[in-house]
Amino acid sequence: MDKLILVGIGTNARLAYYFIQYHKLYDVIGFAVNQQYKNSDKLIDLPVYTLENLSEEVGHSNFKVFIDVLWNRLNSDRRYIYNYCIDKGYEMANLISPLAVLRSEITGNNIWIHDHVVIQHDTVIGSNTAIMQGTLIGANCKVGPHCFFGAHAILGGGSIVGEQSFIGIRATVFDGTIIGKKCIVGACTPVKRNMPDFSKYATSSDVVIKQYSEDEICEKLMYKLNKR
Repeated sequence: MDKLILVGIGTNARLAYYFIQYHKLYDVIGFAVNQQYKNSDKLIDLPVYTLENLSEEVGHSNFKVFIDVLWNRLNSDRRYIYNYCIDKGYEMANLISPLAVLRSEITGNNIWIHDHVVIQHDTVIGSNTAIMQGTLIGANCKVGPHCFFGAHAILGGGSIVGEQSFIGIRATVFDGTIIGKKCIVGACTPVKRNMPDFSKYATSSDVVIKQYSEDEICEKLMYKLNKR
C-alpha cells in the first residue's frame, strides 16, 4: 500500500483521513501544512510536518501527497497549494471511492471522487477537483481543474465547467450548459443557461446571474465568513 501525506490540518483533513481508512486506499503516515499555519505536532496521533521541508522531515521521498483543502476562496487556496506541490515535484495521489461508478478514465491527479459518484462516458475531469458523494456527471462533459462539486450535484451531459468553479449541494446544471471559469452555482440551484466567467447564480437570493471581477468572485466563497 502506497504511503501518503495529507496536506492540510482542518476539518477536511479528518474527513479525508477517515475516508481513506474506511476504503483502505493508502497508508497515511502524516499531515503537512505551511509553517505559518502549523499549531500542533500531531493530528489523529500522526505527525504534522511543515510543507516547506516535507522530504527532509519525513526522512525519505517514498510517499505521495494529497491536498485535502476544499473550496475556500473559490478553490484558490487549494489551487495555490497544488501548484506549490507540483513545482516541488511531489507525486500527487487521487482519492477514488470503490463505490463510485466511473465510465470515463480519470487521467488527472489530486482528484477526490467520493462515494456513489457516477461519471458517465467520454467525460474529462480536470486535476485538483473534488466531487462529493452522490454527484452525477453526465456523458461528454468537460470539467476544468481546481473545481468543486457539492454532494448530490448534477451536471447534465455535454456541459462544460470552467476552471476553479464551485457547484453547490444538489445544484442541477442542465444538458449542454457552459459554466465559465471561477463561477459559483448556489446549493439547490437549477442552471438552464450559460454563465460567463466570474459569475454567481443562486436562485434562493438572486433572480439573475451576477457577474463580478476576478478578485471579487473569490471573496464570495470564504469558509470562515460563510460567504456564498
